[in-house]
Amino acid sequence: MYLLTPQKMKELEALSDKHGVSYSALMQNAGEQLAEQIYSLPVDLSYGIVFFCGSGNNGGDGFVAARLLASGGYPVTVVLMCGEPATELSARAYVELGESLAEVLTLYDNNEKIFSKLSSASLIVDAVFGTGFHGELPPQVKACFSFAARSAAKKLAVDVASGGDCTDGKVSEGILKCDYTVTFAYEKIGMRMYPLCDYSGEVRVVDIGIDKALCKNVTPIIETDDDFLKRLIPERNRYSHNGDFGKLINIAGSKKMPGAAALSTMSALRSGAGLVTLATPRTVAESLSGNIYECTSLPLKETAAGTISATNEKDILTLCESAAAVSIGCGMGVNDDCLKIIEATIKNVSCPVIIDADGINCIATRIDILKDKKAEVIVTPHPKELSRLLGISVKEVIENRFSLVKKLSEEYGITVLSKGMPTIVCGSNGYSFINENGNAGLSRGGSGDVLTGIIASLAAQGLSGTDAAAAGAYIFGKAADITADELSMQGMLPSDVIKRLPFVFKEIGR
Repeated sequence: MYLLTPQKMKELEALSDKHGVSYSALMQNAGEQLAEQIYSLPVDLSYGIVFFCGSGNNGGDGFVAARLLASGGYPVTVVLMCGEPATELSARAYVELGESLAEVLTLYDNNEKIFSKLSSASLIVDAVFGTGFHGELPPQVKACFSFAARSAAKKLAVDVASGGDCTDGKVSEGILKCDYTVTFAYEKIGMRMYPLCDYSGEVRVVDIGIDKALCKNVTPIIETDDDFLKRLIPERNRYSHNGDFGKLINIAGSKKMPGAAALSTMSALRSGAGLVTLATPRTVAESLSGNIYECTSLPLKETAAGTISATNEKDILTLCESAAAVSIGCGMGVNDDCLKIIEATIKNVSCPVIIDADGINCIATRIDILKDKKAEVIVTPHPKELSRLLGISVKEVIENRFSLVKKLSEEYGITVLSKGMPTIVCGSNGYSFINENGNAGLSRGGSGDVLTGIIASLAAQGLSGTDAAAAGAYIFGKAADITADELSMQGMLPSDVIKRLPFVFKEIGR
């Protein structure tokens, strides 16, 4: 499934207008589809339908639907929320509305009558502002929405609940919470994000005549699913050997956090990498040797704090010369020695480099070293880590997550996987992905280490960094859902998720 940002939807409409389905036809189609969806609702429309219409094209879509419903014999009231139509298309639709039996009222001129209509209506339709809205709702709109919210009528949004940000999911104060949203052509990314998802209700995507082939020209956001995974993960040839599935070097762990090294290594092994070498402090290598049998290790000199010493730089880089992918950061610790190792890896390693956890924290104040990368880089921050990379608050990150992740990816030419619900991946190749599986059982230390191992394993097997991140997020979430079904979200552990990874691959025949 594809999703779009408002800007990409605007580009798609322009392409449609150029290639056969005009803006005028798109509005007519949108209004007709909106009317059909209203007809299909489990609502007794005989008590009345009230349309809140703005002055732009979103209001125009409402005018078309209102005219059709009124012509069908339903009692329809149209409330002009922002005065007369301000676009050519909406003005034309408004003139045609005048030929129907719909009653038209202007906000503030007829408040008592409007409120009476709202009290008895069975459906309220919000067609005030569309997907391009930014800022705050006007006071008169907020006041009317406040009264409408108290009505027992069902509420339906046209394209998006007015006041919703269709890029990042923010909502303006006073937004009307809807039971349904009818959105046109493609769902918008912000509708999948909190808090807008809570104001959208049941989202219905309707076809308005745009040629599906045109969507690929605007680089849509791709929703991951089983079919996506099958396309990326090849079937294994019976004559394969371990060299066919890549060599991964996992630089991870410290005296305080040996578990991070174990979790990331085991998840990489369970995700199909042919050869995995764990580069870790000597004490960690010794402590894990009796528990992880399938990997090799490079025991490293360590600092007094039990982290990897910078004196290991040459040995690490020599080992990485034969790697198909390198992961770095899980449980490493944050100090100058770790930063030197990470910087040397970024600048010298010629295969994909996956940076997570302490690796991200180490480079947060030196982010420009990413511009010196020799190969593809994937970073996998949670909101706090992303805030450190960007030098802003966590609140700002949460409110503008998609926009910020996209900007970070483009500025540094890297793939960014933003952890959260949903998971967002913005790739160095310009493509973006959204993943909505997974559950709250992953809200535990160690979960990120598991995800890093999966992504690194896929990159070692030949997937691009962007594909590895998108597929890795989906595999991780799916395994977590299997785990929660068996063990509960309350009781599951990241190590339990690793044990369910094989079932994900088995389900897709790999």
